[in-house]
Formats: sequence, C-alpha cells, structure tokens
Amino acid sequence: MNKAFQGINRIKNVIFMGTPDFAVPILSSLVSNSIIPTLVITQPDKKRGRGQKLKLSPIKQYCLCHNLSVFQPQDINGEEAIKRIESYHPDLIIAAAFGKILSQEILNIPKFGCINLHPSLLPKYRGPSPINWALFNGDKETGNTIFFMTKKMDAGDIIYQSKMKIMPEDNYGSLSKKLSEKGAEDVLKALSLIDNGIANPIQQDESSATFSKFINRDVRRICWTKSAEDVANLIRGLSPYPGAFTYFQNMEIKILKVKPFPDNKGISGFILKAIKDRGILVGTGSCALLIETIKPEGKKEMSAYAFSLGHPEILRGNKRFNNGKQ
Repeated sequence: MNKAFQGINRIKNVIFMGTPDFAVPILSSLVSNSIIPTLVITQPDKKRGRGQKLKLSPIKQYCLCHNLSVFQPQDINGEEAIKRIESYHPDLIIAAAFGKILSQEILNIPKFGCINLHPSLLPKYRGPSPINWALFNGDKETGNTIFFMTKKMDAGDIIYQSKMKIMPEDNYGSLSKKLSEKGAEDVLKALSLIDNGIANPIQQDESSATFSKFINRDVRRICWTKSAEDVANLIRGLSPYPGAFTYFQNMEIKILKVKPFPDNKGISGFILKAIKDRGILVGTGSCALLIETIKPEGKKEMSAYAFSLGHPEILRGNKRFNNGKQ
C-alpha cells in the first residue's frame, strides 16, 4: 500500500474506465491499495497489424491477469451500457485515458460523481493528445489534473493538480510513463479528498482554455522548412510511437531521435553529410539537425548512420528528405 494513502471509508464501490498503457499504473495502484473496482470498462478489442488479429487493450490484459470483471461496450452511452453501469450502483467512476465523453445519464449514476485524470495542467491542452502537444510546443512544464467530469470535454471542476518538469531528453514515451506513474499517486490523493469531504473543487478559467488536436498523418509529417527546434520538438513529441515521418527516395522513414547541430546550416531537407557512428546531418529552416535513430518503412528501428552505409548516395551528399512521394 502507498505509505501516504490512508485508505477510504465512504467510497466502497468504484468502477474504473481506461484503455491504453497509460491507464494501467492507475488501475494497478487502486488494486494495490485494496480499492478493487467492481467493474472495469475498456474499449472493444481491435484488429491490428498485417495479420489483422484481435488485440486486447492493456487494461483488459491487466484485468484478465487479476481476475477483474471487464465490460467492453460498443457504445458507452448506449442503453445497454447505461443499464449495466446502473446495476452496479457505483459510489464513484474513475476514468483515465478512456477515450470517450460520457453522457449526462452516466455522470448522474455514481453517488460521488465521475472523476477523470487528464495528463495536462488544465485548462491548458483539453482534448485527446495533451502530452504530444506539450512537447510539440516546447513546454518546460506539464502535470496531471483530476477533475469532476461534465458533458463538456475536460471542462469540469478541478479536484487536484500536480506539476512536473519536462526534461530536454523527454520524448512522448518517457513523459507519458512518468505522468502515468505520478497519476497513480494523484488519483489516490483525489480519492482521499473526496472521501473526506474536503475536495473543494475549483472551477476552470474558460478564458485560459486551449485544446490539443488528434494526431493524424498531417500532424506527423515533418516540414523541414521549419526551425530545427520546431522539427526536433515534433519528433520527440511523437517518439517512439506513432513517429514523425519523412520520405527518402519514395521510402517512408520515421525519424525517432535527433539532436540540434547549431554550428552547421544547410538547405531545408537536404542531407549535408553522414557522420561516422553518429548519424546523418540534415538542414532545416534554421540550423542543422543530427538524425540519430530512424525506422525505415517495413524495417526495424536502426541508427541513422547504419542506414547511410546501405545508401552510398547519402554519403556523397546532395540528396534530400521530402514531405511526400515524388
């Protein structure tokens, strides 16, 4: 049990909602502290990969390993799902990265309401991709916010908020993991506040609200005319998954790790040279970037220098990365 968590008395029956890896430490922390959800709701299994095999969500995998009851409605706001949730008579619903907005009918069910963990300092970056956009924008600080859910996306009153520094070496993967682990502690603190009747929720400042957009291919496509800092921020905000991409001779290449190289400058997207055992130097709208790690289409992740050895034209220079197939 978490040493700082003294348990809860009034909240006896909780339902948990979550789907990806991010949500697993939060659910695991509840279980470790003897808060066993009577029901866990996660998104339906999806077909993935070349073989289109059904893949279980990380939360479902956790539930199967820990003998927790799982429910996977096609429509969380549909009649069947609402009746199922009502039948459990929950005191509280806890959500983390569930991925759907709940109807007012569901929000009205639990005695103490529905709370959500959002990995941002709300009202900044409401929406689906706050960690990515904090990195894209080069933010130096982020955090977690626990709030009472309302019908309006991520706009409910704040119960608890914690801050975290974004380190220069952070990418989406590392920052997501740190926020998830910290979020497990934050949810316990919010639970204690609610259980003791001292939550004192604070209304969000609507005038300060900003929004994070879905990550689609247009967002992921590298524009080499932007500054080295902007390109580097895009790459780390999408690494290791789903990855910012560019094209080299009609081959899609994900760029996973780069380093600014301020003493060099070249034409945007043009390869300046390969540096032995270090990577490929490429021009941007400002200074050069040293590309260190890539994932060519259909291949495993590799060092950029190893890739250059299989493409002598890179070693000769005067080739470029493009925004699309030629």
